[in-house]
Amino acid sequence: SAPQILRMLDFVIFNTLIGNHDAHAKNFSLLYAGKSVILAPLYDVLSTAVYPTLTPKMAMKIGSAYKFSEVQARHWDRFLETVGLSRAQARKRILNLAKSLPMTARHLQFDPKSGFIGHDIIEKIVTVIEQRCALTVRRLSN
Repeated sequence: SAPQILRMLDFVIFNTLIGNHDAHAKNFSLLYAGKSVILAPLYDVLSTAVYPTLTPKMAMKIGSAYKFSEVQARHWDRFLETVGLSRAQARKRILNLAKSLPMTARHLQFDPKSGFIGHDIIEKIVTVIEQRCALTVRRLSN
């Protein structure tokens, strides 16, 4: 269904922005509820980009780019053509997530309930998220 396609698109955008280079098709599952099919919640989600010994190559390409550093607006456009959204709608969706994700990550980093306070790796992850989101906003806003 259209809402589930958009949800999957959001999952791909999210994984790309957080630096989950290991996101691949086997990380997406379907749940069958009667006659309806929905995407299962995300799982196996991590930021591999913060670990210098792991490959910078993404398991799934965006357009024709396998490395985030190579992903330009045209790569997002090529990838998003398959979803059926207009370029403006698709870019708006990416930009909304890229603009909101850094603040959400910082909030979670310092939320006492998260258990993340004082962990160096969390600072690295949030910094990667901020950098990737800022670069995405710049590249899609030109």
